[in-house]
Amino acid sequence: MSSGLHKGRVAIVTGAGSGIGRSTTERFISEGGSVVAVDKDTDSIGWAESDDRIFPIVGDVTDSELNDHAVRKAKEIYGGLHAAVFNAGVPARGDILESDMKIFDNTIAVNVRAVVLGLKAVVPELLRTGNDGSIAVTASTSGLRGDPEMWAYNTSKAAVINLVRATAVDLGPRGIRVNAVCPGPTETGMTERAMNDIESYESLRRRMPLQRWGTSDEIASVISFLISTQASIVTGAIVTADGGMSANAGQFLPKEKP
Repeated sequence: MSSGLHKGRVAIVTGAGSGIGRSTTERFISEGGSVVAVDKDTDSIGWAESDDRIFPIVGDVTDSELNDHAVRKAKEIYGGLHAAVFNAGVPARGDILESDMKIFDNTIAVNVRAVVLGLKAVVPELLRTGNDGSIAVTASTSGLRGDPEMWAYNTSKAAVINLVRATAVDLGPRGIRVNAVCPGPTETGMTERAMNDIESYESLRRRMPLQRWGTSDEIASVISFLISTQASIVTGAIVTADGGMSANAGQFLPKEKP
């Protein structure tokens, strides 16, 4: 049963074709809102085409025109913009000495620069629409520390975490809130490789005090709260949603579930 948390509100969600982005889009409309859903893959976003509460756009978030286009559609079709969720991202693995710099450049372009482009595009319309504009960014617990052979991804997520803090400081006086959610191991298409590797899957699971991976719906519920008016005092927050993984110093594994 819907609580109407987002009734009459409009959001832009990037990376909306699958995983956390799709779950966030579905949750937002189930709570009474409308979404401009952005994804790079035509096939992935096809599920949204038959719902008039969702306007799907296929494009590259690293393109400033794509971000401007999404804002225009939010205004033209739904009358304004109340929230934005910058969820699009790419993984990156490889030894720092052997990895091509093109991998690093692309990771920064999608995971950091595209968020800046998105911020610059949505803020004027959030201000015009008024009434507690809110932005949420999908970061990662990998932005809080290092992981083996994930230096490019770690760097990008650490950068976007501090981008959230800095823009929260700058935009707070204008009434716009900016927050980040840091998922831990979560069952999505991006993590499919680790999910299919039993050893990797179990290794990560054992490091989580809750003893299980998260789901995209669980992360979406955190995002939904952060962009809602119920979180009206929350800005600059970096919310971990990782089953307690980042709470553990890492010297010892949590006890197995009884």
